[in-house]
Amino acid sequence: MRPGLILLLSGIAVLCFASSLLADDGASAVYESSLPESTAANPGSLVGVRTKFELEEVPELDHSPVKMVLFSAAVPGLGQAANGRWAKASAFLALGALLVSKALVEGERADRYLYLSRNATADDEAQTYYDEYSSHYDRRDRFVWWAAAFWVYNMLDAYIDGHLFGFSRQ
Repeated sequence: MRPGLILLLSGIAVLCFASSLLADDGASAVYESSLPESTAANPGSLVGVRTKFELEEVPELDHSPVKMVLFSAAVPGLGQAANGRWAKASAFLALGALLVSKALVEGERADRYLYLSRNATADDEAQTYYDEYSSHYDRRDRFVWWAAAFWVYNMLDAYIDGHLFGFSRQ
């Protein structure tokens, strides 16, 4: 079940990344039909012309930093996706899924070796299983700490992106 979940989340992350490469960021050229005839002679007259993104009436999302933090707290990368940072969102989703899945796998391995050490018949065998249990338990703890640090970084990045959303990307 868990490898299937990992593959599913990785596939979603790859699709988000691919769509980010193909997505229109809203700063594309204006519609040809909306350009006045005199723009070829006077480029300064383009000041009042709307871009393609402005002409498509897209509902505006409130990009408050607190809302973006809450989105990223719920699902890593969701705040970045709401800010239009699709490549970053897919990377955060994939890395978050990887860290959590590794912590779960190491936790299951630790539980299995603990069970084997408790049910071993020989003392040497029990000690070997207990050493494996300790190793996997420590790895699980490291992955949990990395996942927690990553989660905080993810929310901080979403907060910063929420503040900088309205600024030009020049």
